[in-house]
Amino acid sequence: MKLICLPHAGGMSTYYDFLRQARIHDVDSIELIDYPGRGICSNDLPCSNFIEYVERLGEQLVEEGLKDREFVLFGHSMGAFIAYELACALERRYGLRSYHVFVSGQKPPCRADPKHYRQCEIDGIEFLYRLGGIPNLILENPAITRYFMDFCIQDLRLLQTYTPHEAYTDRRPVFGTVVCGEDDYEVDASELPDWDDYFEETPAVCIMPGGHFYLHDHQGQLVELMNKRISEQSKQLDVAGFDRKAGFYERGNQECEA
Repeated sequence: MKLICLPHAGGMSTYYDFLRQARIHDVDSIELIDYPGRGICSNDLPCSNFIEYVERLGEQLVEEGLKDREFVLFGHSMGAFIAYELACALERRYGLRSYHVFVSGQKPPCRADPKHYRQCEIDGIEFLYRLGGIPNLILENPAITRYFMDFCIQDLRLLQTYTPHEAYTDRRPVFGTVVCGEDDYEVDASELPDWDDYFEETPAVCIMPGGHFYLHDHQGQLVELMNKRISEQSKQLDVAGFDRKAGFYERGNQECEA
């Protein structure tokens, strides 16, 4: 099974290298996505529309041989929106269903606010200070700051094209986990239950110590959580007598202890 990781706004795949080193239940392949203009996609032109980018990425993954129920998605911050919409698009367009979707550091799509992302772009470096978790190497070196901000602005403009929406009535992921830092500047824990309708099964909600970039200091805890959620799902499917390639089990609530 493949794990596909979608970074935060301004982020690069290298931030999530710890997932490549981790041992995650049933995962034998990891793809760390780089957004256009950086990393292995440095020659790719930026995309100006959020859903257009999701569709383009979905097409790329299908061309690489993505298989039904053989992939897990993890997205942090902006990447959480991309991961969720990608799961929906892959099922809607190609009949490819995700095994599990982890959305991290993000409010549900109904609470997305394009005007907020416009204000974040205007605030620039001040927004990054408020967000926290940005390495001092970036914030204290003007040249590196400008380089990093160019990517942030590119991604914030992409987010400004993301239209808030209620949960789809069909073609939505079955299993999911919502993760958030307890002191996240961008997301309030009271918003997280609104993710419930975006999955067929009620997703687990897990609160981690730390802020928006809680995963920087809690990589091991995040990997442990991912292992727990995927292995629990596998056991539930086994008990129900379902092969993950054949179908999913009956509806039921799931809980998580961070």
